[in-house]
Formats: sequence, C-alpha cells, structure tokens
Amino acid sequence: MDNKRTLNLIRRCLFLVSAPIVFINFALPLRAEDLGASAFQIGILFALFTGSILVVRPIVGYGLDKIGRRPFFILATLFYFAANILYGLSETVMTLYIARLFHGIGFAFLAITAETITSDLTERDGRSAAMGGNIASQTRGGMVGGFVGFGLVGALPLYAWGYSFAFFSVTAAAAIVFAYAYIPETKTLKQKITTERFQMPKGFPVVFGVVFFAAFAGAVMQPYYLIYLRERFGLELYELALAFLPIGVAYAILPVWLGRITSKLQRTTAIAIGLSILAGVYAAIPNMTSLYWVIGGFMASSIGGVLAELTKSAWIGDLSPAHGAGRTFGIAALAAGVGAALGPLAGGMVYDQLGKEYLFYFAALSVVPALLLVMIAQRAKQ
Repeated sequence: MDNKRTLNLIRRCLFLVSAPIVFINFALPLRAEDLGASAFQIGILFALFTGSILVVRPIVGYGLDKIGRRPFFILATLFYFAANILYGLSETVMTLYIARLFHGIGFAFLAITAETITSDLTERDGRSAAMGGNIASQTRGGMVGGFVGFGLVGALPLYAWGYSFAFFSVTAAAAIVFAYAYIPETKTLKQKITTERFQMPKGFPVVFGVVFFAAFAGAVMQPYYLIYLRERFGLELYELALAFLPIGVAYAILPVWLGRITSKLQRTTAIAIGLSILAGVYAAIPNMTSLYWVIGGFMASSIGGVLAELTKSAWIGDLSPAHGAGRTFGIAALAAGVGAALGPLAGGMVYDQLGKEYLFYFAALSVVPALLLVMIAQRAKQ
C-alpha cells in the first residue's frame, strides 16, 4: 500500500472519530455550568481530560516503538466510542467526569499514533502539509458533527445532548470497523527491530518547553471563553455556534494550505509567527466591544494556532530518530499534557478571583516564555 493512500485512510478515520469535537467544545462547559458546576469544577473537568493524556501518552509512545502503530490506532477508536456512549448517558457533573476521562484516554491514543504514522510516511519537505491534512480532516468531521448537534439543539433542545452523542457513537463505531479493516502497520516502512538505545534528540528540551507553554496558554482560557462570551453578549448556545462557524470553516481549509507555505520556512520562524498571533488575539479580546470583532480575532487566532500546531508536530518529526519516533512524540505529548492539565486550573482561579477579563491577559502572558524559547532555538541554529 502506497504512503499517500495510507495517509488518506488515516484521515477518513480521523474524520469519523472527530465528529463530536466542535459540538463538545461549545456544549461541554455550558452543560457543566447548567448542571451546577463552578468555574473551578469546570476546570477540573478539563484537567481530567488532560491529566489522562498526561499519564497515557508516554506509555503509548513506548508501545508504538515496541509493538507498532496499528493496535494503538484501533484502541483509540474504541475509547472514543465508549466516551460518546458515556457522554450521552451523563446527567450529573460526576458522570461527565467519567466520560471526560475516557475521552482523554482516546485522544491520547489517537493524537500521538496519528502523528507518528504521519511521520513514518513522510519526508521533511512534505511533513507540515501532511500534518495539516490531518488537522483539516478532524476539523471537517467536527463541522459535520457540529451541524448535527446544533441542528438538534434548535429542533429538539430537550433531547439534543443525548441524540447528538448517539449519532457520535455511530460514527465512532464506523471508525472502529474501518480502522480494523483497512489501517495497515506502518512501523516497518522506516523501521526495523533494533536494540539501539533511545536518547533524547539534541535540542529537544527547548521543544519540550515550547510545547508546554503553548499548551498551558491555550488551556488557560479554553474552558471559559465561551461562558465569558455568552454572559457578555447574551447569546444562546446555537447563536454562539453560528458566530464561530467561520472559524470552523477556516480550520477545515487552512491547515493544508498553511502546511505547504510553512514547508518553505524554518520551523522556528513559523512557530514564532503563530504564537505571536495567538498572544495578540488573547490580549485584545477583553477590549473588543463587538461580537464581530471577537469573531474576527478568533479567526486570526485560528491561523496562529494552526501555524504553531502543525509546525510543532513537523518539528518533532524532524528531530525523531527512526527507532524512537513514538517515544519522541510521547515525550512531547507529556509536555503538552502537563501544560494542558495545569492551564484550566490556573485559568479557573484567575477567572474566579481576579475577574473574567484578566483570564485573557494571563493567557497572553503565558505565551511569552514559549516565544523566548523559540528565539533561543533560532539562535542556536545560526
């Protein structure tokens, strides 16, 4: 099976399992609030997700190198299926916690395995575009799922949550069947069994720091910004979804295009541009008086986020030794998991104790250490 076809098969599975991502990003914090959760409890909800990633991803990275890619990809789809079932049955904050834990485990399996497979199948010049293709496929799946979920919110608001996750469970079940039937093992394409000892790639501690601070900054505001916007502009859930529809379209289109552009840039340059855009948007949001300005700001942040994310993944792939790609991605995922686990808790404390607007300033300041580390990496290459 040729590499391009294998990448396309991976993306079909990513499309199917990603159906809930848009709906859940909007609906989960709002549903938790409706169930009586405080801002800090919502932070715990998100920290559970990232905490499970923190624990599982390094183990997955080791297993990818020792066992192979295919079993972990199939397991990821199984965890997504279980999470969707549990979300649909959740009627309390505690049951949401359990569902979120399963979701985190599934994401931990899926993200690192998809990145490692993509690294197996690509060379340096095409790696950013390939990573962008993965992001685009996930976003398109999320957009389809979002149309279904928010369509149900409009038509059957009392039953929308349960019916939406029934649909997402069906798409995850389809992904299980598809992955088992068609996804091949890619470990043997570039690797052979080796006894060579794994060593941390040169320059990787700097990448580790960049990944940590970028994940922390995004996680600081991610659980709370929709609650903030709903209260500030008096919007219903479906109105928030419609307002952010252009951002979803941008995520569905931009990654492949930006991946092709960034393949011509140094990794550090592309990441610095992306992080700078994110920091600027975060700091500007509290001063935007119109929802349309906010939407425009988040569209700009989608460009920055895609630039930073796909280039980061390609950068890790560049540094990975052939016999240790899974572990290298696993270590990077550990950094992201720590940052994403601490971010919601820190954000919840800022939101509750200092005020809603300070949450965005704090997120912007959290990007600064990542930018400084990128500058260090840039100078080390000169």
